[in-house]
Amino acid sequence: MTGKLYGIGVGPGAADLLTVRAVNILKAVDVVCIPCSSAEKKSVALTVAQSYIETAEILEVSTPMTRDAAVLDACWDQGAEKIVQRLRQGKSVAFITIGDCVLYSTYTYLMKKVQQLVPDVDIVSVPGITSYSASAAYLNLPLAEGAEKFVVIPALDDPSELKDILGIFPNVILMKVAGQFAKLVDVLEQLGLVDKAVYISRLGYEEQFVTYDLRALKNKKLDYLSLIIVKQGGF
Repeated sequence: MTGKLYGIGVGPGAADLLTVRAVNILKAVDVVCIPCSSAEKKSVALTVAQSYIETAEILEVSTPMTRDAAVLDACWDQGAEKIVQRLRQGKSVAFITIGDCVLYSTYTYLMKKVQQLVPDVDIVSVPGITSYSASAAYLNLPLAEGAEKFVVIPALDDPSELKDILGIFPNVILMKVAGQFAKLVDVLEQLGLVDKAVYISRLGYEEQFVTYDLRALKNKKLDYLSLIIVKQGGF
């Protein structure tokens, strides 16, 4: 019998923000599959979930920090093959990922690859708390109220697009901002909104950092796990 595949979002960083369902699965599965990039000394997802993993085999899947589609596709193929090998042995496999497993997650690509190899595989996706909802909760900050709109935007290649986005949405969450941070701050300054924004990085970790002074960070190297929340109505 083919084993079951689980996708588990382990949340933004604090071990006590995993769901009860996620914890119960992690304690029971045969294999826990973790994403690993060459830039990481240890998987961030594993660091968060480690205390709930009891006897499971730890299986690493390479997830390099690149936008090269061919390289990524090859890594997902290799990862899917590793997972399918365990599933065909009748083992249950949980793939863990920070945040939510179906939002900007490597898991979704691997899930599709596994389905191609084993079309009748039983898959259960377990949602996790997103970094932006956890950040807003930490700050006691409503993301949206009443009929307000809000939007989540990942890594803008062209920060000038933010002008059009802010023309439509009063509340904006910008994820993966480290690469274009200075240009994003420039746009916010041009629009008179730089003081209506907050920067958060590594929420839930020892090095957690929060500031409303985005200008002070323009020439600094920022963490990959960072985001900006813009509220045009103010805080």
